[in-house]
Amino acid sequence: MTKERQLRKQEEIRNIILEAARDIISREGVKGLSIRKITNAIEYSPAIIYHYFKDKNEIIETLVGEGYKRILDSLSSVAKNESEPEEEIKEVFTKYIKAALDNKDEYMAVMLNDDPLVKQKTIILEKGISQKSRTIGILSETLKRGIQQGRFAAFDAELTAQIMWTSAFGLTMKLMIEADIPKQQVDDLVENHFRTLFYGIMRRKEEE
Repeated sequence: MTKERQLRKQEEIRNIILEAARDIISREGVKGLSIRKITNAIEYSPAIIYHYFKDKNEIIETLVGEGYKRILDSLSSVAKNESEPEEEIKEVFTKYIKAALDNKDEYMAVMLNDDPLVKQKTIILEKGISQKSRTIGILSETLKRGIQQGRFAAFDAELTAQIMWTSAFGLTMKLMIEADIPKQQVDDLVENHFRTLFYGIMRRKEEE
């Protein structure tokens, strides 16, 4: 077997392990995951799994990291809107919600989990989180830009970013739970969600 073929085979086995773990987490949550359950699902020995991952925690960290990367990649594709930062924020959140809905089971299993390993990736409410979380950091900077331009009222950008994110999270979770909502209604809910949020932060004429 050539080295290139061997590397492809290793990557294939690694992905099989992760897919099995992802399936277990979607059905039983992070706490339901075990090396034994993975081996039963894919009929590989524990030794093979330990060859690719140090332990169950490393598998969890890998899945959480990959899930967040997919969401971050979608957010990073949003271009800066210098004249209307609120439109940039709306596009970021719309893409976030869509990415979450496209990965519903994994998203719910991770975001509703209080496992310390998972929370390291998902916490957003602590003070100073904009320095640690890329997503909150991006949103805070966009809000600051809007304040400097006089489009947004003066407020604490990080706190506002946290509130906006938790608000979008609540809408996302309800869309997942009420999964039979027609697409047009989903689009209308998302549109009006941001219209309401922006009404709260846009600078009023009487404040000028």
